Amino acid sequence: MQQPTTSHRSTRRLWTTAAAALFTAALAQAQTPRNVVAPPADITSGLLRLPDPASTPSRSGASVLPVRFEEQSDGRFAAQFDLPVEGEGRWSIALLSPAAANWRVLAAPRGGVLRPIDESFALQRTVELAGDDLPGWVVVRRELRGAPAGEWRVRIEAERASDVVEGWLFTRASRELAAEAWVTTHELVRGKPIAVVARASGRELGLVRDARLVVESSSGPRELALRDDGAHDDGAASDGLFGAWLPHDVSGPLSARAELRGVTREGLPFLRTAQLAFSVSEPVLELDAAAQATRVDAMTWRMELSAAPLVATPPRVLVAAEVWGSAPQGSTPLCWLARIQTPRLDGALWTLELDFDERWLDLAGAAGPLELRNVRVQDPDSLNVLARLERAPVDAPQLVARTPQNTNTSANSGASTPTNALLASLGVPVGPLPQIGEVPIRPALMLVHGYCSSGSIWPPAHFSEPKLEFLDPSANRTHDQFAQLIAQRAANAQLSSFGVVAHSQGGPAALQLLTFYTTGLDLSTGGRRIQSVAAPYQGTPLAQFGFLACGNNANLTPSGSSTWLAGIPSWARAEVFTWTTSNSGNACSGLVDFLLSNPEDGTVEKTRGELPNGNNMGHVTGWCHTTGMSNPANYTDAARNALMNTSAAR
Repeated sequence: MQQPTTSHRSTRRLWTTAAAALFTAALAQAQTPRNVVAPPADITSGLLRLPDPASTPSRSGASVLPVRFEEQSDGRFAAQFDLPVEGEGRWSIALLSPAAANWRVLAAPRGGVLRPIDESFALQRTVELAGDDLPGWVVVRRELRGAPAGEWRVRIEAERASDVVEGWLFTRASRELAAEAWVTTHELVRGKPIAVVARASGRELGLVRDARLVVESSSGPRELALRDDGAHDDGAASDGLFGAWLPHDVSGPLSARAELRGVTREGLPFLRTAQLAFSVSEPVLELDAAAQATRVDAMTWRMELSAAPLVATPPRVLVAAEVWGSAPQGSTPLCWLARIQTPRLDGALWTLELDFDERWLDLAGAAGPLELRNVRVQDPDSLNVLARLERAPVDAPQLVARTPQNTNTSANSGASTPTNALLASLGVPVGPLPQIGEVPIRPALMLVHGYCSSGSIWPPAHFSEPKLEFLDPSANRTHDQFAQLIAQRAANAQLSSFGVVAHSQGGPAALQLLTFYTTGLDLSTGGRRIQSVAAPYQGTPLAQFGFLACGNNANLTPSGSSTWLAGIPSWARAEVFTWTTSNSGNACSGLVDFLLSNPEDGTVEKTRGELPNGNNMGHVTGWCHTTGMSNPANYTDAARNALMNTSAAR
């Protein structure tokens, strides 16, 4: 048997000693925010840089419109739409609502006499439940044949007042046209310039003739013109990109729908919509343009950023920054630091703290002076950037003036061992950890559900003891709120260590927990710390829509997920093992193929269920995301569950 090296023995002693303190602290407090550290490779690769908002747009090849009834003179209630059909014989239309099966649908070409749509064309009509994500909701879908191309009038009628309820209309006539929309900034703070831009794309695209944005907030809907004039953060004038500035007074959760109308290359009318869900934060602080560093111990420097408060009570924030030093070849990245914290009151100012270990200088063969770059302060729930600095020089007069010639440059060979050893010494759970020894042992496997779950989902017989099921039914949580609840559940059960098997949003929540908090998840041994099925690490377009049973969740949108991932280092991603699934050929739901691209499982597309820099374990067909869909729920797969059970850390 190979003997451990001195480095391995010291790391083992470190973790054995730290484990006892960690276990005691975990019982007293559900979770402790850690000083998150990432190596310079995560900076140079761009892994931890905020993405260009245009790189993750909301994209839709359909039109999705809310059904809003108005009382008519005859006592009925009706909602009316002008819908273009750009291809003869290619028209799919669906209604989503608890009362959709009771609604009467009439249609006619513009200027014609409205007639019941089911009597007018050869069609296929299906009625099905929307699934567990929308309990009690019904999807009524029609595939129409022979409908002439052109503008159509569609009228939805509810004869009984009890059927006048919330609903949505989905329609699509071609897959060759799409609308895309995005918010152009990460600094979503009331009073700052915030624009939404949209464009149409596709082989059949001719000309967009009318573009508008409908913004929904707690104060009601507002309609804004989308303009292609170069004055609304929309690029150059007449470049096909349409923009609108949001009113300066909007704040809180928002949804926005971009509607693009135009004509195809053949001169036929089209309509496409793209939906966005995000929030605008209140202004809370302004950053000073420099940082102060003071020595904490022989290796550690505390980087302090001052901020002018704009509110009375310091809020909880996420602070992140790159640390750069000097090398013979010029400026070089040393490490990335982040921490969730509440600013410390320092006279009239607030102080934000990050801890830097000067051994990163040795690994890079670098010296001072130091500089912070790409500094950002974010709300840990919405992940909106509250303040940012491109550069902040670090005032550290007591820092020993190292020179590259006198540093241990052998550690900068590119091998992973020195970097991982340094990460481990800083409390980062890299690789398998030693057994805890004398610490009281109470390990378990935590079984975690996802967004808005109705309750227990994992078949008990598929997982062996010791195990613990996390339950937070019918809830809509941010990734950070979800992570803290997992930690609280583990602390309440007095677990010394635990691994996670997660479904859907439970995967990102567990990864958030591992990254930002010190808990028993760090101490799990014997296998894989985090395993997940159908987890939307890169989001799902469904999260943009308010018709989801528990409401919008910006963390789960494609753009929100990309912003979240920009705070997850490579070492944390490497601890995740994830599987994706999709249907057997028949769509999991008559609704979601308006919004998702194949392969998909009714909620998560295969590509969005894969975690960049994680361990993607493969794709299996014949499974849907939850019950009530065309195939069985993917969390009931006995073979995969058995594999996750035996492979799990505890």
